[in-house]
Amino acid sequence: MHFTLFVIFICFILNSCSSTLSEPIISFQVQTPRPFGYVIGDEIKQRIVVDVRDGMALQYNSLPNKGKVNRWLNLNKIKIDKNKIHQGIHYQIDLTYQLFYAPLEVKMLKIPSFTLQFKQFGNTTKKQVPYWNFTTAPLRELAIRKDEGKEYMRPDSPAPLLDYTASYYRLLVSLLIAFIITFYLAWLYGCLSFLPKYQIFKRPAKRLSQLPNTDIENMLRVMHRALNQLNGKPLFQHQLADFYNHHPSYQQLNNELNWFFKYSNQYFFSTNAPVNKTDSNKIKELCQHCLEIERGKR
Repeated sequence: MHFTLFVIFICFILNSCSSTLSEPIISFQVQTPRPFGYVIGDEIKQRIVVDVRDGMALQYNSLPNKGKVNRWLNLNKIKIDKNKIHQGIHYQIDLTYQLFYAPLEVKMLKIPSFTLQFKQFGNTTKKQVPYWNFTTAPLRELAIRKDEGKEYMRPDSPAPLLDYTASYYRLLVSLLIAFIITFYLAWLYGCLSFLPKYQIFKRPAKRLSQLPNTDIENMLRVMHRALNQLNGKPLFQHQLADFYNHHPSYQQLNNELNWFFKYSNQYFFSTNAPVNKTDSNKIKELCQHCLEIERGKR
């Protein structure tokens, strides 16, 4: 008697296990967000998690189509993840809906239900995804209420201004650096002719161009005054070495300066001083070369 009962019990257990093992859908779950507080334009995400036995294949055409579901609801995105698990296959289906309903008051709506289909060896298994209720509200009231003479609704607060302090200071620093570089290059290449440094030979060159070629005396005096002004004191031929130490850029005119001082000495201190057009042109060229050097062009 006891043995018979034991056999019946074992058969019952095996039958129960066999029934469980034969279930095509192991688990099914629909995960939804909060069911309230939605306004026009909001997205609603729904997740369906299904575990099925090996060999069961989800029929993708059983899912709702992307696009317009009804006049106020769109299905924007469908994402399906499929993974192998110990018992079979794990499906995760993410649906992203978007709401386009503008209610005049709080209203309850629902996302339509649909039926998922799985196939195995020509047999179809169905599982219904139930509809889901949620509430939506207007963006603002239809009419403006007043309470004790004051407006119930207030205008939208202005958007906060961007903090551009750091950008403003960076711009100022960049402009300052650009100005310093431009000023330095202009000074280096002699573009700042209005500065005193660039006016030593400017007027003498203009004065020499106006003098006749026969007026050697005034030409020599004009050139001497310009060289004395540059040197800061009277300049003589034997002081040229010291002059070059203070003004090295003029050393390239060493031959011309030596000729000039030698010619000047002969003109002022010799009774037989030569005078010709070639000499006057050489004085003008020396002054022009000095002008180019002070402007950074040589």
